Amino acid sequence: MADFVTEVYKRAGHRLVQLSGGESFKVPTALFRLYPLKPGEEIDVQAYARQLAAAEPRHALEQAVSMLERRDRSVQEVTKKLVDAGYSQQAAGRACARLLEGGYLDDERYASQAISRLGKKYGSIRLRRELRRAGIAEEIISRLLDAREPEEQLEAAISLAQKSLRGKTLEPAAAWRRAYGALARRGYPPNIVRAALAAALAEEPEDFIPESDA
Repeated sequence: MADFVTEVYKRAGHRLVQLSGGESFKVPTALFRLYPLKPGEEIDVQAYARQLAAAEPRHALEQAVSMLERRDRSVQEVTKKLVDAGYSQQAAGRACARLLEGGYLDDERYASQAISRLGKKYGSIRLRRELRRAGIAEEIISRLLDAREPEEQLEAAISLAQKSLRGKTLEPAAAWRRAYGALARRGYPPNIVRAALAAALAEEPEDFIPESDA
């Protein structure tokens, strides 16, 4: 069935094509270059969709590879970016399957690198939340976080506690609460927060006496 293109909007990674019948659809930028459309042009939507479907597997794979050239990503992230750019869920899934098979995509490697990079400023609660958001399987998250040395997380927490306490003009109890909150917001579990504050406070003057750790 023929329709007419009324508008073509340029968006990040795709073109949004508006039709005279009120419908609209996304076309990935790479595919739009192959099969351009312009306002006022008559279009057979089904025939155009078949053209895109024939070309999208190769271009979806190329776009996924381009993403990974910049930095490592999770399977969920690559899939979402491809679909957001207008590729079908099927084409995105096939591209990711190819990359998984070739070892270019690896959720466990991605998670391990994320923990290594973010573990110096965030605690296990925040790390778990970030990895879940990236679509990493719970089994992978738990295994990698459990493998971390407890001293590694505590050392980072102590450093943050020291920075939070250093040079503050607040009353001791208020400064302690501020430091506790800073550590909690970064996702450190309560036992690590208490241990880090105890270590940091050991270096403070003797008159620095917090109210409690609750």
